[in-house]
Amino acid sequence: MKKLTGILLLLIFTATASYGQQKDIARLKKGLPLISDSSRYVDAINRLSMLLYEKNMDSSFYYAKRARAIAGRLNYAHGIADALNNLGIVYDMKGNLQLSLRYYNDAYNKYVALHDSANAVQGLMNIGLVFNEATEDRKAISFLRNAMNYGKGITKDSILSLLYCNYLLLYPDKVSNDSTDILLAKAREIAQRYHDDRVLLVTDQIQAKIYIKNGDTEQGIALLQKTAEKGIAMDLNYVTLDIIQGLGDIVINKDAAKGITYYKQGLYIAEVTGYHYYEKVFGKKLYDIYSVQNNLTEVQRYSEKLLKLYDDEEQFTNTSGFDYIDYAIKDQQLEAVTIRSDNRRILMFVFGILFVLTAVTVIIIYRLYSLKKKHTNILEELNHSVQQRNQKLETDHEFNNRLVSILAHDFRQPLGTLKTLANVLKDADSFTHEELMELVDTMENSSNISLEIFENILQWIKQQLSGFTYQPQAMLLKELIDEALQPFYLTAEECHIRLINKVAANTIIYADKELVQFIHRNFIHNAIKFSPDDSSITIIGNTDDEGTTVCVQDEGKGISPDKISTIFSFKVDLRYSNEKEKGAGVALMICSDFTEKMNGRIWVENAKPKGAKFCYALPHPQKQRKSKSSPLERI
Repeated sequence: MKKLTGILLLLIFTATASYGQQKDIARLKKGLPLISDSSRYVDAINRLSMLLYEKNMDSSFYYAKRARAIAGRLNYAHGIADALNNLGIVYDMKGNLQLSLRYYNDAYNKYVALHDSANAVQGLMNIGLVFNEATEDRKAISFLRNAMNYGKGITKDSILSLLYCNYLLLYPDKVSNDSTDILLAKAREIAQRYHDDRVLLVTDQIQAKIYIKNGDTEQGIALLQKTAEKGIAMDLNYVTLDIIQGLGDIVINKDAAKGITYYKQGLYIAEVTGYHYYEKVFGKKLYDIYSVQNNLTEVQRYSEKLLKLYDDEEQFTNTSGFDYIDYAIKDQQLEAVTIRSDNRRILMFVFGILFVLTAVTVIIIYRLYSLKKKHTNILEELNHSVQQRNQKLETDHEFNNRLVSILAHDFRQPLGTLKTLANVLKDADSFTHEELMELVDTMENSSNISLEIFENILQWIKQQLSGFTYQPQAMLLKELIDEALQPFYLTAEECHIRLINKVAANTIIYADKELVQFIHRNFIHNAIKFSPDDSSITIIGNTDDEGTTVCVQDEGKGISPDKISTIFSFKVDLRYSNEKEKGAGVALMICSDFTEKMNGRIWVENAKPKGAKFCYALPHPQKQRKSKSSPLERI
């Protein structure tokens, strides 16, 4: 069934087919008029529906509806259960998960009442797969495990091979390596015993993923390609589509052209076979790729495809997504009316055609209107995006100019001081030892200020020149703070300053380590600079639904109110109250820039009862993705 995943690059899929499957379909169709027993007739068309879902969804839907209607009139319980299961498959693949879940659940209950353990296991598995599609993994795992427990000891165990494969594909991390080998061996043995070519393909797919997981990527990809080729040759299109998707996902980052070829191959197969779910999957992947490449022609092409798919899905939901009990009642009523009056059936057919034509006309007009409106919105958002980028470039330009000014101003003064002192020291014989030591201390202080400014600016320039791409990583905040505190313990001890790390051991922060450690070191360094002897510096951190906040609080004199609002700004001329503030001013501007690169915010406030508190906050990765979505990504 669904969710069996895989890949390959064969564009001539229509020329090949599974001879055995086609032979079964042809034999069943040819034999239908010869079947006199009604229950056998229902079984035959249910079998046709099951065989055809790999080839043509509309035909599978037609036979499933027909089987349900006839089985209902006959009160043939097993035929009703099989028809409900087939309808669940159809709606599942059409993307209507709610209706699919209802049909699967009804089929499961009927199989349980009939004591049909094998099909009951299948029902539980199908329900679990639907929950997986709906990203409700806890429920999905529960149903799949219940299916495996239910299946222990059943005599007709062919369904177990498919169940084991589904579980290994969907939740490999929930199975140990030893258990994976055992389940895979069981699945392969059962499939070989029942000559189930589809499951044998899937076992090869799982083996390929194991190779890739263990680092043997080339062997894994080769096996996936071979498996996909077999799947296309046997006309097992749904299994093959998942393999193609997997191959595309594996190679897209290394070879974009090859990944695009896989996705186009999958889209072509999905369009021909009517697999609405995979049309959306491959269409969205191609749309996203071309959006990143800024290929507007292809973006428009695939945006139109996606719009049509969603329009088709809405139309399908509107015409078949009624409450399934009401739908069944209306279907039976229509069958009864058809039997009573052929003339009325013809009339209803004519009205139906007229309705469809009218609906298609309305949909086309609405679609053209919607497409025009969406394109207008896209252009507006792109224009807004360009304006934002221009503003960012202007801001960066101002920041660069400010750094040049700092280099010209703040380097010149301490270096000039060093030059002056050097000239003075040439006449060192006229100074006392105390005066010489005072001059040396002054030179050391000027040198320290220059080095501090120079190191901070080097850090910033390094990030600018390295083509920085922000990729947040999960790290333990307490360990980062401990690491950042190490260089300052000796200085703090000399000044009798206590460094206190109050961050909880399990607090997680998502950030770039180099950037965030730069911020930590500068916050701590500044706190030590402006802390009196025999005081404390406290670092706290906490995490909530929005992200992680870190604050460094000292017990110094605090910050004057007129400086709080501009302390991180590079647009305001820097005015220093003392020599200590020079290095701190440059560092805080760079801290602000680094925080912005990590999508966070930075601020300072006067602590109570005394001191200053420098803080920053970084969001969780999912919050960052949500806030950073581009106009094209929101279509």
